This record gives sequence, C-alpha cells and structure tokens, in this order.
Amino acid sequence: MITARADSNNGNYDRHFVVTCIDEETTNQAKEIFDDYKNKGVILNESYDNDVWLLTNQVTRTSLFFKIDQLMYLRTAQRWLGCSSLSFVNCVKIYALLQIGSLSLGSLQCLVKSLTGLAEISAYEQIPVNVHTLEFLKMLPNSTEMRELVIENMEEQTLFSQHMKGLKLQRVLASFENYFKFNDCLEQFWTNAEEKERLFYFPLFLWWKLTIILPLRPTEFLLIPRNCLSRENGDSILTVRRTRLKGGNKHIRYNIADDYRLMKYCIPEILAAEIQAYIETTSQMSVSEIDTLFVPGDRGKKATPKLYSYLSLRACLKKFQKEKMGVDLSGDECIHLGDTRHLAMISLIISGGSPTICKELAGHEDINISSHYYANISRFIECATYEFSRKQRAHHVEMREHRLMKSANTVAVTGGRCDSEVYASGSIRDCLQHMGSGGELGECASCPHFIDDKTGRYLAFLNADEKRKQVDEDCKYLMRVLETVRKGTGCDEDIQSALLKLQYSSTRYSQCLYRNMEEL
Repeated sequence: MITARADSNNGNYDRHFVVTCIDEETTNQAKEIFDDYKNKGVILNESYDNDVWLLTNQVTRTSLFFKIDQLMYLRTAQRWLGCSSLSFVNCVKIYALLQIGSLSLGSLQCLVKSLTGLAEISAYEQIPVNVHTLEFLKMLPNSTEMRELVIENMEEQTLFSQHMKGLKLQRVLASFENYFKFNDCLEQFWTNAEEKERLFYFPLFLWWKLTIILPLRPTEFLLIPRNCLSRENGDSILTVRRTRLKGGNKHIRYNIADDYRLMKYCIPEILAAEIQAYIETTSQMSVSEIDTLFVPGDRGKKATPKLYSYLSLRACLKKFQKEKMGVDLSGDECIHLGDTRHLAMISLIISGGSPTICKELAGHEDINISSHYYANISRFIECATYEFSRKQRAHHVEMREHRLMKSANTVAVTGGRCDSEVYASGSIRDCLQHMGSGGELGECASCPHFIDDKTGRYLAFLNADEKRKQVDEDCKYLMRVLETVRKGTGCDEDIQSALLKLQYSSTRYSQCLYRNMEEL
C-alpha cells in the first residue's frame, strides 16, 4: 500500500489517494497524472503508450525505459509474477507515475530500471531488496503462491537491513592536507593565469571560494542566477538558489521556480569583483537557457551544451587536478565536488554556527547525515593548525618562546600557579574565558595561563589528547541535541548552545596544538 500525491487546482493544494493494488481505477488515476505532468512540460511525450518517456526539470532531461525482453519475461518471470508482459510493463508505468512528485528524476530512473529488471529474474534467484520493489510486488494483480513467498522473504530481509543500518560506520573524508594543497595551488594559478584560462576555470574558482564558506550543494551552486549581484547598505550581496526539497517528504514540482527559493548572502568585495568581471567578459556569449551565471562554453563537441552542468564542473575539476597539480585521479589525493559542503559545515560548526546552520543541521532527515559533518572535526583542527604553523615558519615569523620555568610574576592557585597579569591585578576576566568539561567557569586546567606545580610547565593546557577527547565528546553531545530537535522535544536554542560548546573546545584544542608546535 502506498499513498500517492498529485497536484490539484494548478498546484494550489495536493490531493492524496491510497493505492493498495493496481486495477482499472488505479490505471485511470495514473493516466490523469501523466496528462497533468505532460501539460506542465515535465513529461515531454505525447502518448502514455510510448516505451520510453522523456522528462525534464528544466536543468536536465531524463529517460525512463519501459521496454523489456518479452521472451525472457515469459521464460523466467511471468510464472511467479502472475501477469502478462504487457500488464507488467503497464504496472511499472503506473507505479512510476504514483511516485512522481515524491522522487527526483534520477531516482525515478533508478526505480524504473530496478522494476523492469524483475522481468529477467526467476523466483529462485537473489532479488534485490528495497522498499519500492517490495511495495510494487504487493500491488501487482493476480497474486501467486510463489510471489507471496518472495514477498515474505523480502520483508524479513528488510527488517534485518533496518536493524543493521545503525551499525554502519561513517565515511571519513580523504586527508585534509589535500584540500589545503588544492587551495594553495588554485590561488597560485589564479594569480598568474591568462585571461583565456581564467574564463575556463572561473566556475571552478568560484565553486571553491564560495562553497568552502557557504555550504551549497553542487546543483545549487550551478543554478546561481545570471543577475546575482546587488548592493545593500554598502555591502555586496550574492543571490543564490537553495533547494526547498531538503529534509524529505517534499512534493517535487520539477521546475526551478517551485523547487528552489532565492536566498541572499553578503560576500567579500574581492569575490564580488571577480564575479562582476566574469559577467562583463561573457556578456556577448550565449547564456544558458535558464539564465544561470555560467556560460555553457564550447567543450569541443559537435553540439554546444545548453547550460553549464554538473558534468561540466566535474570535468573542469578533474582537468585542473590532473594538468595543473599532477594528481592521480584514481588515487586518494583527488577531491570531489561534494567535499566543499562538508568542509564548509565543519568550519561553520567550529566557528559557533548561526541560526542558518542550526536549520541546516536540524533539517536532515537522518541523524547519520549530520554526523557525517562533524565526524572529522578534530582531524580538521589538527590539519588547519599544522598548516597555519607551517606557513608561519615559512614566512620566518618569530615564534614566541615558551617558558619552561615558573615566572616570577605568577600567582599561586590550586595545583600550580597562574601567570595572568589580569588575574594578578585582582580581575577574573581571563578566568571567565575558560571552562571545564562540565561547563564550570574558571577551570585552570583549560587555561593557557596555568603552570603545573609539579613540573613548572604548562602541561595541563598542553595535554592535546584530553583536548581532542573533549572535542569528540562535544560532537557527540551536538549529535544527541540534534536528535531531540528532530523528534520535537528540543529547540533551535539547544543546538546553538551545543554549537558554542563545541566551538569552545575546538578553539582550546587548536591553541593547545599550536603551543605544542612552538616548542618543536
């Protein structure tokens, strides 16, 4: 049983209907949905009976292939599925139409491919288990004993898969050193690049500079409007498109105006100047059909693409890494388009976050998606601190000598001494800036002014293992807070508090690492 959804009254409201089996009434409802989406320009076919449907969301075109090998179907699948090949294909079409508006075009394409794949599988073979395949088999007409056994087996596997889902480990990003290296190479290239190369690599340059600080998805980045720059209160403002579909259970309209909303962000003047220069340079070139910022350009093909697509940007990124950096694209050094969103979220979390980031984090449907962002925070801090220290040394900046002995200008405190001049004068301003793992203010062990009484060194503050452990604990705490907000038992202010707690421990860990590096 599934609940299908379709537009009514020009999209002013949705109508829902429950489908338990595919019958004549369901067929008529599906054909109404087909005609509705054809009239909207989403389905480009004239006839429901076509073996291939072409669909568009204004950005890409996707084909749904319904044709099957009828002889193979008769030989392997018809007996256990219980319907003719023509009836089976019609059922696949109906099920796809019942899902339209709930799935992206790419997901619809995968759905149709998996369902038509049943036409070549016998009941004795391993049948791929997923929710849609299971529901589709339940809705087919003319039930058979063999099909019921298959459904029962798939339901058991589905329950087992749900149980095992929580045991999966999070994917860890490639070495963060690669991202710092990429940034250095890109900046050096951009400084010395000729105009023709600047034009070609500008989408890549802007992708890196923008999405490393603003967590845009690649598609959102590529849909930046052509007229994206404005001035407000003396600041440069960039208008971008953000998806409305994040978080699941959203009705997809398959057009940019309905599936995305325009958002404005203040950007640095130097970045605004680069964008303006690109717009002026490309003013005489053919813009994309949907009036996006980047011109399609000529990729050496017979037909010039109608817009600068995801594939175009990915090819540009690979070309830069291979030709300008000498990176092996099959190795671990290769970075990918989705990485910057991850890095931007880590950076924003460490910096304390904002209401926008709170919504980004709380809006994820699965807790594992959010944990993906902060699973690597402590490692990111290590690499960022190392890079900062390395560049400081490369520029021959004098490092402050770390005192190993007790200073004469210290004040006795519990467990050691304090070298804070502010504390010595009777103020606790420095103390209020440092808290313990439980949130208590004035915790000496977390303060860089504290000198351990046993050794005369800043060992308590320099204990990097303890600081890293605190960062990881604060990440887990943020994870628990996010889960309570999703369940409706928490609020955004709880997330903000957890983010500030994580920011504090991250700053202390970074300071600890840097002080340790000064001693080397």
